[in-house]
Amino acid sequence: MIPFRFLHAADLHVDSPFRGLQVLPDKLKGEVQESTFAAWDNLVRLAIRAKVDFVVISGDLYDGRDRSLKAQWRLQRGMEQLQDKQIPVYIIHGNHDPLHREVKWEWPSNVTVFPTDKPQAVIVPNKNASPVAVICGMSYADMAVYENLAAMYPSRPARNAVQAWNGLSPDEECTVYADSVEESTHRSQQSVAANELFRIGLLHGTVDGSAEHDPYAPCSKRELVEKGYDYWALGHIHKREVLHESPYIVYPGNTQGRHVKETGAKGCYLVNVNELGDVNLQFETLDTVRWRQEQIDVSGISSLQSIMQLLDEKMAAWKGEEGERLTLIRVELTGRTPLYASLQQESFPEQWREAWQAQELDHASYEEVSGILWPIALRISCTPDIDIEQWEATDSFPGDLIRIASQAQQHDTAREALIQEALETLLQQPRLRNWLASQSSETQEEWVREAMLLAVEWLQSGVKRP
Repeated sequence: MIPFRFLHAADLHVDSPFRGLQVLPDKLKGEVQESTFAAWDNLVRLAIRAKVDFVVISGDLYDGRDRSLKAQWRLQRGMEQLQDKQIPVYIIHGNHDPLHREVKWEWPSNVTVFPTDKPQAVIVPNKNASPVAVICGMSYADMAVYENLAAMYPSRPARNAVQAWNGLSPDEECTVYADSVEESTHRSQQSVAANELFRIGLLHGTVDGSAEHDPYAPCSKRELVEKGYDYWALGHIHKREVLHESPYIVYPGNTQGRHVKETGAKGCYLVNVNELGDVNLQFETLDTVRWRQEQIDVSGISSLQSIMQLLDEKMAAWKGEEGERLTLIRVELTGRTPLYASLQQESFPEQWREAWQAQELDHASYEEVSGILWPIALRISCTPDIDIEQWEATDSFPGDLIRIASQAQQHDTAREALIQEALETLLQQPRLRNWLASQSSETQEEWVREAMLLAVEWLQSGVKRP
């Protein structure tokens, strides 16, 4: 086998709208809105710098069914830069950017887009025009595909593609397309054997289920292993994960995090394949904006000043870890603390957040936002310095409160009755009544829990401890 290397990327979501950025200053908002484009530009530069033989993109190049002209133009410009370096690109479309009939866009000749009717096999040459791999892929035609597309992929994709390459009639298992690069490249080739080619499957879908993503194109890991491919280049799940080795079944994650649930480094895989067919994966970061979630345990801290000092120390350390990129962070305070009531009732979270944000803006230059660590929220998830289980076991008023709250959290009817009784006067206002009805059961459970904790903490200060 001839050694080669390629990039595996997925879920670019170029031109993502990034809803909920109203709280950001304009120059930070602009950096975030540009970040999916910047990640694509970084991918193109990486492919050229690493001198890869080709690039595969496993779906969701765009964020929506209707592509903006800006998004199409930016992707087109990158494809042309790759074409100038003779780097082919192989693309499947996913649930966010299905290849529907209204899509009319002419890519450069180095780009191969896989069809929607059935899997297609493509022979892939390296920069010396020698065949090194066969890629099999299939695009979505609709935004919601619940069929098992993997079941349609041929078990021996190389056989059909090689027959076409060698001028023979292929079988009918899948479509075969061998002219993915310039005609002259292929016409100069000698015949090739199927066992000399590395087999890559491009698939946008869900393997063995995922609670965080819609179950599009569902399949099992076992099923992919049994197909006989050497590398499954997956897309759809935004978390980077290697599901299996030998063969490799890989989710690279998305190229740019878009909200606080998509934390950590985002990018793509640089895949090196040696003469024995062994695979070496190297993750490469592409993101220009990063999202973080962190927790700080404030147990035993007795003053708000000390909590603020601890926050500043942690923030400074996290800022040093992120280097020159813009980082958006949500911080959560946890632990058992005597300051529970103060943290819940005072405007401490908002005041601290505004103070740190002002400091970051002071340190930033007029145009540059790199190196900023921007807190988007400070959540208080502490508990009061009380032993709930010990109080619950007592025959006391605090014990009664805890038992009532526990029942309300577990049973919808009890919770609704408790809230109706507590807010009877306020609920005479139609707007408030409608707003309350729109709140989720989880939110209402949290109200009951927080009210119970505040009440028991207050009562404990005037009641003999159990």
